[in-house]
Amino acid sequence: MKTLSVVIPFFQRKPGVLGKTLQSLEAQTIPQGWQLRAVLIDDGSPLPARQEVLGYELTGPRTLHLVEQVNSGVGAARNHGLKIAIPKTDAIAFLASDDIWPSDHVARAIAALDEGFVFYFTDNRRAGSHEAHVRSLHVPRTAELISEENKNSGIVELPIDKIVGLCLREFPYQASTVVYRKKIAPLLRFSTHLKSSGEDVLFFTELLARSSRVGFDLDSVVECGESVNIFFSNLGWDASRLLNIKVDRLLTHGVLAKADFLGENNKALNEGRINTFTGELSFHLVRNLLKNPGKATPQAWRLLKTDLGAGIRVFAGFPQAIVGKLLGKSAPAEAD
Repeated sequence: MKTLSVVIPFFQRKPGVLGKTLQSLEAQTIPQGWQLRAVLIDDGSPLPARQEVLGYELTGPRTLHLVEQVNSGVGAARNHGLKIAIPKTDAIAFLASDDIWPSDHVARAIAALDEGFVFYFTDNRRAGSHEAHVRSLHVPRTAELISEENKNSGIVELPIDKIVGLCLREFPYQASTVVYRKKIAPLLRFSTHLKSSGEDVLFFTELLARSSRVGFDLDSVVECGESVNIFFSNLGWDASRLLNIKVDRLLTHGVLAKADFLGENNKALNEGRINTFTGELSFHLVRNLLKNPGKATPQAWRLLKTDLGAGIRVFAGFPQAIVGKLLGKSAPAEAD
């Protein structure tokens, strides 16, 4: 019997959300010879997962394994789930505790794996935000690459080098849409040092780079929940976590610059991202040091302690950022 392990980090305040997610697991069509093992990690949730699973059962070949841990963040929760899942699994999926899979998600993913794909993903929708994230203006370069195949249905195979570059540029993935073969990178884990941005970029960039075949399913869409997205809800200039995000993005691409899995084209692309994010962070640190030093100083020190070279480059950009601020210019635009 082969196993698909589904790693579900849980941190919720609103009751009833998890039940819909579990119902979508129960509704899955499981191909013969496979079983589904859901690993639910309660990450110190203020609303205990143990309370939320009451009244919901998964029937064979589906099982639910509940783990509780002290609040450590989504990366640590996923890592805990992977530690439990890896020894006894053939494939891995992630599912947010408020997302819903279509009933054929598992069957379609396993069919793609049986065809030789080792990394499978789908589009996603979010009520009030978007009906299709991948095939839309949200990630235009990915949409263009998919459209080049001139297919309206089925699996589109994406070139590894190009899709890794798109992961660096516009990150078209949502964790709940991905299913992959364990054998790609059984020791790969999420960074637990990046709390606001970047842990998914690091994980999926390496996973994609180490994949042999990547497929996007044109016929399936995962329903994302209504919980607040920390990243997108904090991109305003005065958002409480904007500087955290800017620091984490720069640190992320600094780690990727030292990685051994990027090709030459993507190394150059990543260097361009570093230059862009360095300029952005210089501007926003100057702006906040002048306006709100109590918020800016801890992030500046965090950057210096984590990556001294990146911190020096950011501080070297202060004179230009100060001139821009005095002239009333906006933050540097992201490079194309």
